[in-house]
Amino acid sequence: MDVDKDKQIIFDVIESEHSEGLEIVGVHYDLQFLRVDLASPTLDGRISMTFERPSGFRVLDEGDLLEFWGSLTSEQGWAFRIHAGGWLEQESQRSGFVSQHHEGLQEYLIIGENDCISVLSHSYPTIVFPEVA
Repeated sequence: MDVDKDKQIIFDVIESEHSEGLEIVGVHYDLQFLRVDLASPTLDGRISMTFERPSGFRVLDEGDLLEFWGSLTSEQGWAFRIHAGGWLEQESQRSGFVSQHHEGLQEYLIIGENDCISVLSHSYPTIVFPEVA
């Protein structure tokens, strides 16, 4: 677990392979699943990251998450579990955010070259890499 001492962002890296030049190329949501498709110049095919029944997600330009970049970089990885100091903590400041009271809610952050996705979910994501020929 890593900690940014200035911002108190506490996180684990959950995936780091093929992070150089990684782009988020698709976001698909159908009430049951959220699937994020990613493309890497080091792979033929797409990486798929799927969350079952997410509580929420947001897509932002990487420039809108400047408070994270002292801690999180693509050199470390592209998928992170945020334990403190992230979007879930920000949302929990609002009295109307009832999901904060649901046990087991976790935050995940997926970073691409241009866009980033924050996901609130009770389930750990499934990550599938393309088959290597």
